[in-house]
Amino acid sequence: MADHTWGNCKGCRFFNSHNAQPDDTEVAQCTQPELREFELQVTGMSGCKEFEARTGVSGGAHQEPEATTMH
Repeated sequence: MADHTWGNCKGCRFFNSHNAQPDDTEVAQCTQPELREFELQVTGMSGCKEFEARTGVSGGAHQEPEATTMH
């Protein structure tokens, strides 16, 4: 996969939402070309390193969150 910047799905062009401003709880399919075959359903708050900014959505890319340790 390409080396993109991390960001939340709601601001990514691959988040298959019909809303102009998707929110954190919206669920939509991820249409990133290399992930499309898996038919992933993700929330707007999900995120990954394949982020590409969605036209017209503010917020954009972010620093990848620190991994939390589960006990």
